[in-house]
Amino acid sequence: MRLFRRSKKEKQAPGPVRRRVLFVSHEATRTGAPKIILNILKHFSENCDIQCETILHTGGHLAGEFESYSHSVDCFNLANDQPEEIKKRVSRFVQREKDNPPVLAICNSMESRYIAKEIAGEDVPVIMLVHELPSSYSEEDYQSVYEIAQKVIFPVHHVREAANEKTPIPLSKSVVLSQGLLNPDFGKTITRDVAYAQVRSELNLPENAFIVLGCGTLDLRKGIDHYAAIARRVTELNRSPTPIHFVWVGEGPRWTHSTYHYVQVDLSKTRARDHVHFIGERANVEPYFMGADTFLMSSRVDPFPCVIHEAMASSLPVITFDQAGGAPEAIDNGAGFVVPYADYDQTANVIRMLATQPEIASGMRIKSKERVDARYRFDDYGDKIIDLAETILKTEIRHPSGSQFKDAPHTIPMPKRYAA
Repeated sequence: MRLFRRSKKEKQAPGPVRRRVLFVSHEATRTGAPKIILNILKHFSENCDIQCETILHTGGHLAGEFESYSHSVDCFNLANDQPEEIKKRVSRFVQREKDNPPVLAICNSMESRYIAKEIAGEDVPVIMLVHELPSSYSEEDYQSVYEIAQKVIFPVHHVREAANEKTPIPLSKSVVLSQGLLNPDFGKTITRDVAYAQVRSELNLPENAFIVLGCGTLDLRKGIDHYAAIARRVTELNRSPTPIHFVWVGEGPRWTHSTYHYVQVDLSKTRARDHVHFIGERANVEPYFMGADTFLMSSRVDPFPCVIHEAMASSLPVITFDQAGGAPEAIDNGAGFVVPYADYDQTANVIRMLATQPEIASGMRIKSKERVDARYRFDDYGDKIIDLAETILKTEIRHPSGSQFKDAPHTIPMPKRYAA
């Protein structure tokens, strides 16, 4: 499939030529990275006097939303091992307006590096957003990204440090910016009481059930086997009158010999089989967050997942493994628990404590909500990327009438820990 929406100038009377800025996503699925670049696209579209255009390496459910904020959208649907075809498609896209080449490209994730390389080859400055931890990438992959990009944005210091350890990054190119809560109204459109009753009724759970929420694709990276093993341990140990149930929102492979298949094989041999619920994908996940009691981050590798912000916006205490990503940075100062990596016993003890001592959970709920409201606003994140774009372009691109920062210097200082 190749998506292309005709440019608006074909539909309307000619107007002033606007600078073209490209937004690149490796896919358009309802997962974290595509949602982040979609929100960046939306923020630029609403706040800048530019012509936003989108390239999708492959498609997905969010393709229509990318189109809503773009002058045009192209979905290449090409394999990474087709460099010549990628080069040809990018060149055609860049040169679509002969006298108006793109002035900047914002490329999301390491997976966009194939397209980013060809965009940079067309003399278009590139900002790379690197969300991933380096366990799945080579030194050459990182070196390629560093050479391509004018700036490389990492979501948390943990990811930046891991990348630098793999392949040292030039200090002048490195920026740490944490993305904010994707939807500022998340946690506000349904009350906790209504969500509690709705979720327990839908899943046929007891009214007093304590829900441990998980969210993500059904795979090893997200650690659904860890999640189920912790559920087994909790179920074995729980002797309180409060039933503890584990609800996972998200979809993935369920065929024979998939990770999910063997998780179910394990669960079927224990009492936990009636306490773990993999309910599939939901278009609106807010009721499940608001109806839960705590959020368990069981991932093996997860740089800085958006679900952490959604959990915090829902006033949930967060439980996460150490050495698995940047989540501990988000829940610092009392917004959750960091447990040793894959320590099922300690994680089970934390869950049982929260279920039986609600006063502890109450204080953490307040801290969790306050922290996301204060530190993780997406508009702040989007504004800082606009600042960075204007620094690279050496000119303003904000709407003159709407800029709150018109007289502010468009620079982002490096954290002191990385200062030369």
